Amino acid sequence: MIVIFFALSQEIASLKSKVNLLGRIRFGHTIFYHAEFCGFPLALVQTGMGQNVFPVLQHLSQQFRIHLIISSGFAGALRSEIDVGDIVIGEKVLYVTDETPMKETQSNSVLPCESSIVDVANELSGRCQLKVHYGIIATTDKIIHLSSDKKLLGNNTSAIAVDMESFMLAEQAHTLGIPFIIVRAISDRADENVEVCGDIVNEKGKINVPAISFYLLKKPHGILALNRLRKQAKSATHSLSIFLPDFITQIYNTLLK
Repeated sequence: MIVIFFALSQEIASLKSKVNLLGRIRFGHTIFYHAEFCGFPLALVQTGMGQNVFPVLQHLSQQFRIHLIISSGFAGALRSEIDVGDIVIGEKVLYVTDETPMKETQSNSVLPCESSIVDVANELSGRCQLKVHYGIIATTDKIIHLSSDKKLLGNNTSAIAVDMESFMLAEQAHTLGIPFIIVRAISDRADENVEVCGDIVNEKGKINVPAISFYLLKKPHGILALNRLRKQAKSATHSLSIFLPDFITQIYNTLLK
């Protein structure tokens, strides 16, 4: 079974409509969908942003034989050549503390992604209509709002994109001995600020309507930034809905058959 982790309801929607859903289970704040795609077994997991994934991953590993864990969803670009809707594939993932952007990262905070799965992605991207980039993905514990901070992070770590979940997933996957890879779509460019409230989504990964309403009461002009983010998230969701089905099929046909 391939298990794909998403943080947000909009992210997981990129694949839900493409698969046959067999069951839905709630595990704390996490929602787990047992599914199949073209006869291939899958699990789609919606965790919420930056949530602790160990309990649900441990539970799944006890219930199923997991062949691969994919960290998917949205990411912020850290390179000027990477645009909204582009796909980023992690070759490595590193954890970024508040102090990291100002100094060199420590080697023990970097984990590799499964090279054979990266090769499958590389083969697929050669005939894919999307732009696909490969490199280091950084994980932070908070949204990076300023473009200047994104550029600094990219320069000091050589990372190409940033998210809030992948490193923790990679840690648990390595502990359990399960291959791991990151496949994400860009929702904001390196040269743009993310001008939204920090709690734009709740702990369940859904839009936090009360928080957004309060934010707009204080900053009415924020509606423009929210509308731009909505359009860019839609573009990222579309890219995932194109790339992930072919990627899953390619993995099962080449590595898991």
